[in-house]
Amino acid sequence: MGILARRTPHPPGPAAAAAPPAAAAVTAPRLNWQHDRPFGWNAVPEQARHALAAAGWATTDPLAASSYTPTTRRDAGGRYWRDTDAWWIDQATLLIVRAREALTHLGTGSGGRPRLRRAHGGGGTVQVTTHQLTGPVPTGQRWSRPPQTSDPAGDRTDAVRFTDTSIELLPRAVQDELGRPTGQGALRHYPPHGGYRDQVSAYRRICATELLVVCAVREGGAYPDPDSAIDAADWHITTYRPQVGTPAESVLTM
Repeated sequence: MGILARRTPHPPGPAAAAAPPAAAAVTAPRLNWQHDRPFGWNAVPEQARHALAAAGWATTDPLAASSYTPTTRRDAGGRYWRDTDAWWIDQATLLIVRAREALTHLGTGSGGRPRLRRAHGGGGTVQVTTHQLTGPVPTGQRWSRPPQTSDPAGDRTDAVRFTDTSIELLPRAVQDELGRPTGQGALRHYPPHGGYRDQVSAYRRICATELLVVCAVREGGAYPDPDSAIDAADWHITTYRPQVGTPAESVLTM
């Protein structure tokens, strides 16, 4: 039988200071999608992709692939070029690509910048560095987002953080394993049934002979809204750690 102890009431103390308002919960980062230009491997000029396919490269679906923002350059002879650097990885091959398009100089614009357009006569090249990959088969994992606790008062608005860094969409443990990527990119697809399908690709050259590749996919519906649904969707992540062979250099004509 329990014992009931008599409690002598204490005199009231000074009024406690009001608790500060709860900070807004930060949701998973969202990428700053730009719909006015191609992304990923499709940003590589079509003529360059045709030249690669004719040489027998990049003819199948990659494990991971993407590109960097094109850069306009002027050589010592005064000619202008647009370089698009990209990378393409499947289980057997790593391709490092630079598609160089010749540009025609049309004069100077009002802001002092040169007016350029793609040359009609071609003259572009595709510089390719090829590495053979060997190693264990890729492994897959499913990552679920931890459940978000709701504010019982219902008066707190979640803060949305936007980013231009693709890998920040991935779980923290995957980011930590990948480290600072050598290349990264993201694609958003719009399925006919609604919602979004996101794909993040990244790789890191750990050393001259070792590579770490990550490809992550998630898909969300349209309820309660596409952005909330994709934020809560599970990631299906494929990881590949192959050994990297010696490089072979090639130059193709576009």
